[in-house]
Amino acid sequence: MGWRMDEYSCLQKMDAEPTSLSKEAQWRKKPAEELSIFKKDIEKFKDSGFYIAREMTRKCIVKREWAHHNQLVNRVWLLFYKLGYCELGADFDFNTSSKKADDKSFFYHIDVIAKDDETVVVSKCVSSDILSRASLTKEIDDFTCSKNQISKAINEHYANQGNKLKIIWIIITQNIIWTSLDKQYAAKNRIQVVTEKELRYYLQVAEHLKSAARYQVLAEFLKDQKIPALENVKVPAIRGKLGGHSYYSFVSTPQQLLKISFVNHRSLNDPEGAPSYQRLINKTRLGQISKFIKNGGYFPTNILINFTRKCRFERISHDENADITFGNLYLPSQYRSAWIIDGQHRLYGYAPLDEDHLKQNVMVVAFEELDKTEEANLFVTINHEQKSVSKTLLDELEGELRWGSDKPNERIGAIGSRLIKLLNEDLGEPLYRKVTQQGIPPADETCLTIPELKNGLKKSGLIGTIGCNKEYLRGPLSGENDSETLQRAREAINSYLDFVKSSNPILWDMGRKGIICTNISIQGYLMLFGALLTFKQLEAETDMQKQNPLDIVLGILDYLSPIRKWLSSATVETMVDEFKVQFGSGGPKEYYFRLCQIINSEYPEFQPDGYAKWLNERSVERIEKADRQIKELHIAVQKTIFDQLKKIHGDDYWRHGVQDKTIMSKAYAKSLEEDEEHLPLENYLEFIEYKKIVERKDNWPIFKSVFDIPEPNEKGKAKNLKWMERINELRRIQAHPTENRSYKMEDYEYLDYVFQEFINRIHANSSES
Repeated sequence: MGWRMDEYSCLQKMDAEPTSLSKEAQWRKKPAEELSIFKKDIEKFKDSGFYIAREMTRKCIVKREWAHHNQLVNRVWLLFYKLGYCELGADFDFNTSSKKADDKSFFYHIDVIAKDDETVVVSKCVSSDILSRASLTKEIDDFTCSKNQISKAINEHYANQGNKLKIIWIIITQNIIWTSLDKQYAAKNRIQVVTEKELRYYLQVAEHLKSAARYQVLAEFLKDQKIPALENVKVPAIRGKLGGHSYYSFVSTPQQLLKISFVNHRSLNDPEGAPSYQRLINKTRLGQISKFIKNGGYFPTNILINFTRKCRFERISHDENADITFGNLYLPSQYRSAWIIDGQHRLYGYAPLDEDHLKQNVMVVAFEELDKTEEANLFVTINHEQKSVSKTLLDELEGELRWGSDKPNERIGAIGSRLIKLLNEDLGEPLYRKVTQQGIPPADETCLTIPELKNGLKKSGLIGTIGCNKEYLRGPLSGENDSETLQRAREAINSYLDFVKSSNPILWDMGRKGIICTNISIQGYLMLFGALLTFKQLEAETDMQKQNPLDIVLGILDYLSPIRKWLSSATVETMVDEFKVQFGSGGPKEYYFRLCQIINSEYPEFQPDGYAKWLNERSVERIEKADRQIKELHIAVQKTIFDQLKKIHGDDYWRHGVQDKTIMSKAYAKSLEEDEEHLPLENYLEFIEYKKIVERKDNWPIFKSVFDIPEPNEKGKAKNLKWMERINELRRIQAHPTENRSYKMEDYEYLDYVFQEFINRIHANSSES
């Protein structure tokens, strides 16, 4: 005898109970693994990395971050659940024994299996904590060797099902860069390859179309494969010509059309496909149409499609006057052989309904081998004339057909806006649902906004910059066109931010309170990404635009390791101490330079533009020198003024020298507040009040030689006392230093100039005296 599965087949774990599947979906959707346990077991779970999230009388809820492998398994399971697979299971250990002494035992682990009426999808998940290159040859070999035994087990388990199931074999990876040889090897062994990029795409389609998306995803896996149920299916049809193109008019059923149809032109390898078709399918409208059909409604209008290849047509008769031919049309029997141009809601509205509804007649007009531009233009023409789609949406579609504004600022802004929306919609990715939506108030966990993140993208230069002649210059993540830029940036930024998030997932998910995933911090991280790529490009003399997006991220991970190490042990308190920066335009830059400082501590060669200046501004020695200069300058100014006034007016210096009654009364009032010994009244003056005393008409000749200091590089005026106003402002920094109020480099330079100039003039005056 050959191989036999063990008596208790692991396929008994397959779950087909809707309520049970719904509960499991809710559990797998959670951002962290969550369990309800008895309090007496807390210590055991703490040892496994769980923490207490909520306490009750006898029980408590504990959580821990999903392991990266489990996180990937969850996303795969949820994909097939959203696609409407009726049976699902996870974590299968296939064991076989043989009754032949010379046969080897067999063991293989499968992560997710999904089954519907026609297909079984067998998925093996492989993931890495951080982005890395890896050879998957052994994984492909092991998977290939297991296929025969697993397929036998599946066929045996579902032997009572009428039709033979088509099995789809998939290896799904996260944070692993495939080699081209491994991809070819997988294809040779009829194993589908799905990376995080494709998984993200499928999840997005499933989120949008729910169970109607199953045919879309199957079309990717089974493209051009025969559908047994549709072989030699013929329908009565009329063939004619319209606008120089052949067309067929016929009646079919949703059951036939859904299997061969495809609506989303943004295929994974075709960034130039018309991306608006996906957006034009509205989830709410699909639900409304399904309900309408279920309640006995029908549509007397045609569904418009385009067959991707020539169809077999048997002529019966021809009408010369109308130039039409009557006959039988053989429907294509391959997945993804009919693109829907118009009527997608009507067709996909049938997808979740029962078989009786799926067998209802629908009217179809089909063109043959139209190119994509012709399809899209036909769609615009139909909907524009019929007013069935809003004019705004059509304008948006036409804009996308002419992708790329001539104005660089608009072009970068358009790429940025769409990129942020995609990052926000990528299920399981770092920014998934972190961006606030129009009309919904932000929360602590969902606090990012499109305008702020778009500013960060512009500052980073990742997707392009504006040149000296106001021309568009491509950035390190730019592609050959805007669509390619969008996809490259999407893949690279998701991977880059995933590295950041995985350093401390708890703080990341806290949003505002965690200070890692906020408008300010994400802008800082985007600026850091741009700076690291610029640095790496100069260091390695490589062209980033020619590199794979994941290779780009892989190339900078060593430089990010100090940040990962720091974040891994960070708490809310340490984040507040080190990364709480001011709101406003200066905040992201400050956050960015603080990140640079962490990298620079281990990689001193990393010094991006502006970093040295920022570091000098924060230097303790420099700050102490500036504080000392301001203090000494204050003392010198006061002493110079009142030494001169005493010399001229004697004991009457206060009344005759100051003269300003407001200044005099304020100083007197302050002196009365002193509990201890009162000082001379000049000690209660503000620095800016010295300026008012000096610039009085009768005092100016006395003080001009020392106080008349023109601004650097400026032409002198009659009275050059602006420096006293500036020193008064800088005194506020010295008197009330805060995290958000600090000296700038130009402040240091200005202080040096004024201090030296004033002291030199005092010495010169003393020498003359």
